[in-house]
Amino acid sequence: MSTKERRPRQHYSPELKLKLVKMAFEATKEGNSVAAIAREYGVNNNLLFKWMRIWQREGLISRPRRQYRKTASPTLLPVQITPPTSALPPVTSMASSQDIICHARLLHGEITLHNPSTELMSLVLREMMFGGAR
Repeated sequence: MSTKERRPRQHYSPELKLKLVKMAFEATKEGNSVAAIAREYGVNNNLLFKWMRIWQREGLISRPRRQYRKTASPTLLPVQITPPTSALPPVTSMASSQDIICHARLLHGEITLHNPSTELMSLVLREMMFGGAR
């Protein structure tokens, strides 16, 4: 049994990705082969098709990588505790007759939610910020 050596992962610049995606879309309009463009530039054709799908769906060449901030220890902030005052009016809940509307303009469309639940808003915000990555 022979074992294949793994080549190091290739990293392509965003400029090259954009150039290849534009060339690939032109090729499909003209009836030419996208795989031929990939071979010409030494890129796996499945990878080029993936970049094309991401471009069509999200308007991006690649998904941004999540940035992690490494800190030695958490930063503590000074806190001053004051006794509650009785002069504040009691908190009342929001009237159910008010309509809560969440409207978002996205790259490829718009979405409007009427009276969304807290769970739904959390899900929408997480998807918009992180693309579903947890």
